[in-house]
Amino acid sequence: MTGLGETNEIIGIVATETGIDPARLTADARIEELGIASIDLMQAIFALETRFDIEIPVLSRTTGAEFVTVSDLVDHVQATIAAAKTTND
Repeated sequence: MTGLGETNEIIGIVATETGIDPARLTADARIEELGIASIDLMQAIFALETRFDIEIPVLSRTTGAEFVTVSDLVDHVQATIAAAKTTND
């Protein structure tokens, strides 16, 4: 799965785990402005790791703090999925 389908699935998981309406999770929406608590973002990251059988590396000591926008998170997850596929091939 790649592209729009994968993006939609990532957005769906984030919406479910954070309680945010998926329509609000646009690419340029800022995580902080959406009011997503760090614990909810961590839950979303764990759910994404489970769904895609990956380990999402985070860059800061506060999980998820490096994701400024929804696009940052989606791009990071997609890059991790791609890297995992390359490693497993």
